[in-house]
Amino acid sequence: MRAGEVRARARTTRRGLCVAVVLSVAVPADAWGHRPARPEAFWDGLGAAAASAPAEGVRILRRVPRGRVRIPAGTFMMGSTPVQMAKAIALCEREVFASACREERFIALVRAEGTAHPVTLSSFDLDLTEVTVGDYARCVSSGACAPAELGADARFTSPDFPVTHVRWGDAEDYCHWAGGRLPTEAEWEYAARGTDGRTFPWGDIYNAHLANHGAWADDRTDATDGYVGLAPVGSFPDGATPLGLLDMAGNAAEWVADVLQLDRFGNPVGYDDTAEVDPLPKTVGGGPHLVRGGSFEDGATWLRGASRDYDLLPRPPWVGFRCAADAR
Repeated sequence: MRAGEVRARARTTRRGLCVAVVLSVAVPADAWGHRPARPEAFWDGLGAAAASAPAEGVRILRRVPRGRVRIPAGTFMMGSTPVQMAKAIALCEREVFASACREERFIALVRAEGTAHPVTLSSFDLDLTEVTVGDYARCVSSGACAPAELGADARFTSPDFPVTHVRWGDAEDYCHWAGGRLPTEAEWEYAARGTDGRTFPWGDIYNAHLANHGAWADDRTDATDGYVGLAPVGSFPDGATPLGLLDMAGNAAEWVADVLQLDRFGNPVGYDDTAEVDPLPKTVGGGPHLVRGGSFEDGATWLRGASRDYDLLPRPPWVGFRCAADAR
C-alpha cells in the first residue's frame, strides 16, 4: 500500500466521526467595529444585506460585494523550519489522539511544510471572508456554477455560512464568475502569516476562542468556541489578520490553486530552498488539490498558517474557499 493511500484512509477515519448540530448565532453588525481599517486594507459592503429582487420572479444574480483586502507586495518565509515543525507536532500532542501525532502519515505532511524559503509576491487582492452559501447560490442561479450538494442539511445551508460540499473545479468556476481566481498556495500563506511569519493569523500563541475549530478525538466536535459546526462568516473578528482577513483559521478549510506534490512512492513532497518570485500554482505532481487553514473539525495544529492538508473526497463538507484577484 502506498503512503498516499494510507493517509487517505486515516483521514477518512479522522473525519468520519463528526456528527454535529450547528448553533446559529447572529453576528452583530458592528462586531468588527473595534478593528479600524488600515490604509492598506479596504472592503465595501461588509455585513450588507443581500439585494432583494425588485419584483416577483426576478432574481438578482450579481454577486453581493463583501469586499477584498489589498495584500501589499512583500517577501516572506514560506514553509516551516525544523523548530517550527517540532512545535507543530507538540501542539498536536495536546489532542486526545496524541499518539497518532508521531505516526508517519501525520509526520509526512508536517515534513512537507519544509524547507522554509523566501517568496516574494506582488500585490494582490483576497476576499475578506470565505464565500458564503448565499453568494454561491447567485452563481448557481446565473448558470455559471454547479450546485453545491448541501441537500436540506441545516448544518450547512444557512446563507451566511461558508459554502462547502463543492468540488475544487466549482470553486474555480465561482472565482472566475466573481472576477477573480483561487489564490495560489504561496498567496494564501502570505496573507495568513505576513512578513513577520506568524504561526496563526492573529499571532504566535494558540487561542481556542479566536477560531471555529475542532478536536482530534473520537468526537471531533468542539463547542468551546461557541459553535459545534460551521459558523457565520466573520464570527471571530478578534482572530483576524492585521489586515482584517477573517476566518483564515478554522470554520471551513479552503481550496487553493496548487496540488500536493508526491514522490514516486506517493509520499508528500515539501519545498526546496530556492527563493521564488510570484510563483505560479503547482498543478502537476500527482497529488490532490491542497486545502489550507483548517476547519470546524480540525485541532489546533491544522489552524497554523503553514499547515498543508488535503482530502480525497470530491465534495468535502469541511472545505470551502475564498477568491483572489490580481491587484488593479
